[in-house]
Amino acid sequence: MSSLQQGINAAKAGRMQEALSFLKDAIIEEPQNADVWVWVAAIIDDLDKQEIFLEKALEIDPHNIPAQRGLAYLQKRKQDRAAIQNDHLSDHTQPISPFPNTNRPKPETSNSGWTKLNLDQLDDITSSEDDQDHDTERAAENGNVFKDLPKLSWFEKILLGVVVVVFMFIGVLAASAIFDFDLPLNFLKGGLSGVTAEPPYAGVFLYEDEIYYDIQKYEGLPNQDIGIPTSKLPNPTIILWESSADPERMRLIYETGEYITYQVVQNRRDINVIQPSEDLRAGLYCFQQAPEITGTQVADYWCFHVDLTLDEE
Repeated sequence: MSSLQQGINAAKAGRMQEALSFLKDAIIEEPQNADVWVWVAAIIDDLDKQEIFLEKALEIDPHNIPAQRGLAYLQKRKQDRAAIQNDHLSDHTQPISPFPNTNRPKPETSNSGWTKLNLDQLDDITSSEDDQDHDTERAAENGNVFKDLPKLSWFEKILLGVVVVVFMFIGVLAASAIFDFDLPLNFLKGGLSGVTAEPPYAGVFLYEDEIYYDIQKYEGLPNQDIGIPTSKLPNPTIILWESSADPERMRLIYETGEYITYQVVQNRRDINVIQPSEDLRAGLYCFQQAPEITGTQVADYWCFHVDLTLDEE
């Protein structure tokens, strides 16, 4: 048990000298405990020392209710020279008032304004009342903090919104990397159509209406339409997956011999997605891939038709 608690117990029992001895030890043990100084002030009769001890308590804890009440009482005593000689600080403030009041005249409550507490309330005085006071002041301080915050201009609000959107986008990209899923970012890929599923097998395909149409490879120009699918769109999507077709070596040729530029994007599934840079006309188109070693080898071709009248039907 601490010296402070022993001093409090002795004071409650009316053993003031014993209480004072314990409280002196408490001052050495807990010099920054405001309650120690309040209790010392409560059991001595020297008004000047009482004022010093209570001021010390308030210096440590400016919100200490017992110290505030005791100091107010002492200031009133200085102003009221006609006060009863045997009137004591412990009769007017907490936590001193619950002490045994042996042969002491009852204070005039109409003048002092202090209410006497019961013994069982002693342990709650320096906790509940002080906590409530602290909570009220903290709430007021928090309210003032939000009230004093500077108002943002429209530019600052827009900038803050952009920052939030950027961080959200970064978070989504990070999630796609962690959980391995593709994002619908076609607008960032020059308008390339998204691929929702892997091809059924390795090869080159026309991808349309979420269906894969196989494009057969020919050595040299094809002389038949087998394995040559038809697209009804002016900007068809061609898929290369685990195929011998190399988009870096391929050229897209129209049936007139005109070369067509196209874009290539590789998604997370290692699927090469190809689309022409501009809308195509109706006719036959072939990807030509020259052999790696020139000689008697023939170039490879992957061809498809474009028939815009199919879309009208």
